[in-house]
Amino acid sequence: MKLTVITNHMGELVGLVHAHLSEHDRNKNYKSGPHATLRPGPGQRFHEIELPAECEKLTPAEIRRRALEHARRTK
Repeated sequence: MKLTVITNHMGELVGLVHAHLSEHDRNKNYKSGPHATLRPGPGQRFHEIELPAECEKLTPAEIRRRALEHARRTK
């Protein structure tokens, strides 16, 4: 499961999207249709992480928790 995560200066979750946003412009299939993105603000960090496929069965709260744990390890 590919995720893009934004954390603040204290390592708290600010935003999460179920995709690697950097791949959007490289994949021709994504060109048609709406496009949104995340941008980290001052003091925030941008992370692209990948969680195991079995995480797709978790609740949204558990996915956020796992994503945040992973992002904190990648500092």
